[in-house]
Formats: sequence, structure tokens, C-alpha cells
Amino acid sequence: MEIIFSKKLSETDVSHRLAIPSEKLDKIAPLSLGDKVSVAVIDDTEHQWSFLLSTRNEGKYLKPVISGNEWDRFVSERHLRKDDNITFYRETIENNEVRFRIRIELTGVPFFLFGAPMRPAA
Repeated sequence: MEIIFSKKLSETDVSHRLAIPSEKLDKIAPLSLGDKVSVAVIDDTEHQWSFLLSTRNEGKYLKPVISGNEWDRFVSERHLRKDDNITFYRETIENNEVRFRIRIELTGVPFFLFGAPMRPAA
């Protein structure tokens, strides 16, 4: 498995869209300014998500982001917040098929109360 990028999540990453480092875009999908593509991503619970990868139409530089309903649902269901860490991977499986994985690392020491993840008060 190849690490494409790791990052600490910003407030915008968890409330609107996940910013992808521009130089890593081609390792996911070769997009042009304004393009969109659905990317299947498997999380660390083996659940598959269909994230919308696009480049924002602002300025002359590609600004790749993951956004949309699936990203919002992922953030909500995985209880992500600012300063949590994610790592995005690319792996090649049989028949040279490429698939993507995402791993999250919650900040603090999460614990569970009645099956729901909880975090200590900040």
C-alpha cells in the first residue's frame, strides 16, 4: 500500500470539504480544472464510501477537494472533528486494479458510552 497523503483535519475539512494536496491529485485521478469523478474509498471498518473528487473553479491552479453527501456522512458517522488525522492510501490488487483506503485517527482518547464514541471534554 502506498500512502498518498496524510493530514490533520481543518475546520473546513470537517464542515464543508476535504482539501487534497494539489501535487497528489494525479495519484488519485487525473482531473482538469472543474472536473468531477466519483472515487470508491474503503475505510478501516471495511465500509466502502463513494466520495466526490473535484477541482474547484477558482484561480488558475487546481484545488482538488472531496465533498458532497458521502463526505458529510463519513465525517458524521466517524465522528471526525478538527485536528483529527487521516491518511489516504492507494493499493494495487489482483489484475492491477487500483483501490483506495482511508484511515482515521481521532485526537484525544475516545471512549464508548452505550456504543457511541465519546471524547473527553476539551
